[in-house]
Amino acid sequence: MDAFLRCGRRKLSRKRGTLPALVLGLACLFLIAGCSLPWQRSTPSSGLGPKPTAQQVLATMQKNFRSVTSFHLTMKTDNLGNTGASQIVIRSADGDVLMPDKIRAQANVLLSGQAVTVNLISVGTNQFITDPITGQWRVVKGMFDPRTLTNPDTGLISLVSKLQNVTGPVADTVNGTPCWRVNGQLPAKDLAFFTGGGVPAGTMLQTSICAGQSDGLPYELSVTGEAAVGDTAQTTRTFFISKYNENISIVAPQV
Repeated sequence: MDAFLRCGRRKLSRKRGTLPALVLGLACLFLIAGCSLPWQRSTPSSGLGPKPTAQQVLATMQKNFRSVTSFHLTMKTDNLGNTGASQIVIRSADGDVLMPDKIRAQANVLLSGQAVTVNLISVGTNQFITDPITGQWRVVKGMFDPRTLTNPDTGLISLVSKLQNVTGPVADTVNGTPCWRVNGQLPAKDLAFFTGGGVPAGTMLQTSICAGQSDGLPYELSVTGEAAVGDTAQTTRTFFISKYNENISIVAPQV
């Protein structure tokens, strides 16, 4: 009877031509998770035990991401090299993702060599971005379907299966969350959808991932090395992920 009652309570309770490329880059950034169904709200247990292997940590991460419904993401780039005047470079970003296809974000980018702040909302196949000059919302329709990137088997989270020379895990913490850190190398070409690529074939990125000890979900991902034209061996892109499965709402802006 108590279980029945609990179940019942739960049921009641600047250059126009560069903007489309910028939208795609930002959307790629904020879709770093696997697909999930809207009714999957519970945070899974990692089931890793006290001494998991690196492959167990990576496999659990891919599996548990399938239950993610939403998350918060911040990103920063350190030690940028000489970026070209025509390049769009995301220096930092902060936003929310509502699976499987909604994004709300703000980013600081280098656009034609100048630092600007832009806002982005993506709902399904429609993207809305603020003009870096006027600040007004602009519409970009049908450019891509975010769900093609969030698929756990072919999207961004699948990159963990492409790590090479994997080591670890070692116990660590990210913003107070105990996690298992796994290190390895990732081919730079596999990150080209976000960075634009253009680096020599065979270039590898030093990669580090920290998965929560209690839930097996990633709380930090960092890549260091030449992932784009102008990068140096010290260029680092770090993603911090938090606030899993919170109730958030993302709606298209009034244009």
